[in-house]
Amino acid sequence: MGDNRRLILLIVAVAALFTVIDVAWLPFSTVSLDPRNVSQLAKIAGGLLISYLVASFVIYRVGNDPSRSGGFLRRIANSLLIMVGVSALFLPLGFVSAVFMYLASATDAPLIDGKLAALDAAIGFDWLSFLQAANGYPAFASALVIAYHSLTPQIVLLLIAYSAAQRADRLLEFVALLAVSSVFTGSLMALFPTAGAYAYFQPSVEAFDAFTDKAGMWHYSELLQLRSGEHFNLFVAEAEGLVTFPSYHTAVGIMVVYSLRHVRLAMAPVALLNATMIVGTIPEGGHHLTDVIAGAMVAVVSILAVRAVIAKERYEAGQTEAA
Repeated sequence: MGDNRRLILLIVAVAALFTVIDVAWLPFSTVSLDPRNVSQLAKIAGGLLISYLVASFVIYRVGNDPSRSGGFLRRIANSLLIMVGVSALFLPLGFVSAVFMYLASATDAPLIDGKLAALDAAIGFDWLSFLQAANGYPAFASALVIAYHSLTPQIVLLLIAYSAAQRADRLLEFVALLAVSSVFTGSLMALFPTAGAYAYFQPSVEAFDAFTDKAGMWHYSELLQLRSGEHFNLFVAEAEGLVTFPSYHTAVGIMVVYSLRHVRLAMAPVALLNATMIVGTIPEGGHHLTDVIAGAMVAVVSILAVRAVIAKERYEAGQTEAA
């Protein structure tokens, strides 16, 4: 992964930024970290270390074995090393950014859902009418639910597929996109707190019975507790997604499709899936349309930022070769 030094530095820098903010903020917040976080992180670190040692041992034992079985084992071990290396960057980033999201949500600042609903109305979008229309077609609603909840499996599959293909460069690019988009998303959610469209409009149960029982509201009880000023004990492994503005599902969905731009066979169906998922962020995710637009903007800006980093790396590599 040495040829991607700038991407690695970018990911580490973002993780370090979140870490510094978290450490400085925690003593003044009602949020505290559950001791179980330590054991959970230790288990993850132990698993990564064991995987690294096993892969390294296999490579040592196989050596330059020219046989088919030797080549197969060597490829599996190299893929595992890539997965371990990228996971060692991705998992700490996810942890410290999740802590930040909870710290940012523990505020009594006024919610801006009313303003977002007004913006939606100004561009001609009626959230309740859209919900009722989508709910009126159960097959369509089911497709939106499935697509909306496919995001985490997509990320896992992307990690496995790129590791198996030994494309550390594409994996690091994707993690860098997650890192940069987390900075933008975290900043926006801290500045513009929201509870989500379901909490604001409070539709009747019959209006969304084709969607899941807690559509757009699985985070709400935690959000209320965080905003109440009561003590909140955070165990990150059980944390709910708190971001409503901007829509991070939208941002990540676009970035997944962008990451697959060189894999044409996969890009088209994933683009269709994620287009459906982005539509599903409204009735299943409980987002205002404005959240979705902001999430798309976060994705575009993050892609441009990471492209600039990669271009700089390639320019410097070209200069070095020319010298």
